[in-house]
Amino acid sequence: MNLDWDDIHWSDPEGGTIVLHGVLPTVVLPLSMRPRIKWHGLCLMANADEIEIWKQEEKAESQDSGINLDSAILNGGLDGMFLETITYVEDLQVGRFPDPEPRRLHRNAETHNRPVYFAEPDLDDESWMEHLEDEAKAMTKPRKLLQIVFTGRTWRKRMKRMSKLVVQQPIREPDGLQAASALCAAWWAMNQDRSSVKLNTSRDLRFASRLRGALADLRREIGNDAILLVPIQQAWREDMVKMLETHPDIEEVSSLNASSGKEEE
Repeated sequence: MNLDWDDIHWSDPEGGTIVLHGVLPTVVLPLSMRPRIKWHGLCLMANADEIEIWKQEEKAESQDSGINLDSAILNGGLDGMFLETITYVEDLQVGRFPDPEPRRLHRNAETHNRPVYFAEPDLDDESWMEHLEDEAKAMTKPRKLLQIVFTGRTWRKRMKRMSKLVVQQPIREPDGLQAASALCAAWWAMNQDRSSVKLNTSRDLRFASRLRGALADLRREIGNDAILLVPIQQAWREDMVKMLETHPDIEEVSSLNASSGKEEE
């Protein structure tokens, strides 16, 4: 698992570049660690409903600061354990909703009228719905359900393992970044374990095809210098690069006009 802090630049053989910008869920990255490159389009590792969810979270926060974090912790489970633990990380803004880095970049796309794409298919996609059903079945197998009982023990083991993989943060940045990186990686790995390797690979391959599709759409306007920025969980980047390196077929994706909220044909 690659937990370093440098963005990964993947050059598409047909032209253009996909930049995988590692982020830590609910963590505000220091200013110096934000992308400094000129990019032409944004692709979120979610579906188009994510924007509305962010708006709802922002509305809730404006009425009661911290309510989203408190609710998520009270819901318990792996997500609650992760969020409760990460609030103890010092020298960082953590436990923020909506997810701060993807939301910030989306706002940037709005400001500069850059197209926004979504790596996750919408729920009206039959193939994707079948995949989600298969994931649900995999997660409810007796062996998987039994593992939930030992979540706390598994969490501690994962944290110990991930702490050996963390990479020192850039010079003059807070030490808390290492702890946050380990926590996010442990949470990500345990979430992947809830499904199966086959299903995770199938998902990543589909997402990689759609990333290439988003870049292909950008190329039509920008040309071979097109740069697609992708904020992605730091621990997920390596698997996504592996899928991109297989050069999966390009899947056409529509873009969302960030300022108008309307899809472009």
